[in-house]
Amino acid sequence: MKKIIRIIAIVMLTASFTACEELAQIANQAAQVMNLKNCTFDVNGISNINMLGINVSNGMNKNNLTAAQLINVTNSLLSKKLPVTFNVNIDVNNPNSIAASLGKMDYIISLNNKEVISSCFTEGFSINPNSQGKIAIPISTDLFQLFSSETADAILNLAFKLAGAKSDPVNLGVKVKPYIKVNNQSLAYPDYITINKVLN
Repeated sequence: MKKIIRIIAIVMLTASFTACEELAQIANQAAQVMNLKNCTFDVNGISNINMLGINVSNGMNKNNLTAAQLINVTNSLLSKKLPVTFNVNIDVNNPNSIAASLGKMDYIISLNNKEVISSCFTEGFSINPNSQGKIAIPISTDLFQLFSSETADAILNLAFKLAGAKSDPVNLGVKVKPYIKVNNQSLAYPDYITINKVLN
């Protein structure tokens, strides 16, 4: 009988410690949810622009294309296609005294008020206390399909504008909704955070 009582006591004590650990974990994650509300998000520009296998570097324009590249781009535009990939870089500032962690993040990216993509960034990360973290959201789209009402020349200029070429300003719109994982459940920020940046 004494052995049974001793075993029950050990089980109850172990369960108590487990419950305390779980409560502490939940409290810590809940604190990070609150911390996230104090964080600020800002667009830090676009990078790693690739168009038809061409690395579009900063300030580059169509006059910098080689003859072979120009033929490739022209043929693509005649086929009503201009696929591009790039990263939208977002700075996250955490002014809190403890870390703010994100489990995932929904996002909507637009160019000149036309939605480019709506998806989810699933790579969770943590921003250290009183510091800034960076998120690079990879984007893949077809500018010709997106701006089919524009001229081929205007669409090509837009591709180079993403890399900083001198042309008409481009409005880059970013909406993000961060999630925090609490007790194996994802809790979303109340609404999308809207960030706008004009690429001059």
